[in-house]
Amino acid sequence: MLLSVCLAALAMPLSFTGPAVALSALREALGGGPLALNWVTNAFMLSFGATLMAAGALADLHGRRRVFLTGLGVVLASALAQACLGGQGAIVVFNLLRALQGLGAAAALVGGTAAQAQVFDGTARMRAFSGVGTSFGVGLAFGPLLSGWLLGVAGWRGVVLCVAAVALARWCWGLRCMPQSRNPKAQRLDRA
Repeated sequence: MLLSVCLAALAMPLSFTGPAVALSALREALGGGPLALNWVTNAFMLSFGATLMAAGALADLHGRRRVFLTGLGVVLASALAQACLGGQGAIVVFNLLRALQGLGAAAALVGGTAAQAQVFDGTARMRAFSGVGTSFGVGLAFGPLLSGWLLGVAGWRGVVLCVAAVALARWCWGLRCMPQSRNPKAQRLDRA
């Protein structure tokens, strides 16, 4: 389970830095001016940040594993849909899919770390969360380099499909190893 959560932390920065590295290629393939291209990054980050707390409440209420796997499924589906896009003006749809991807990433990160907190105690918990933090840092440091390499080798679709491949690997590993847990005292979701 720890490997799946660390992969989620490693790949999350790739999800938001990867397409940013490919902006010029995206402009050529999907069109869009500077404003639309800014939303390639903004759509993901805005939806990710805005839904972290709600994703945590849903994980407590409906199960951490379920929210983790659902989030990864959303990341995977949105990345595959992004890779299928083409033609001028498709940047708007790409950005909507990026917003959806941010929602999925928030659910995956929160569901995974909440499940991890239930599995590990004491020093083991500290080590597990240190591993997640280190994985996130490695993703931030090397995500743009990997994205640039993928862009050169496989184009912008290669960058997007890398996100999909990592999401699929995390989903399979989480399905296999992550126990279901929820907060039995969780109340309904506060919509305010």
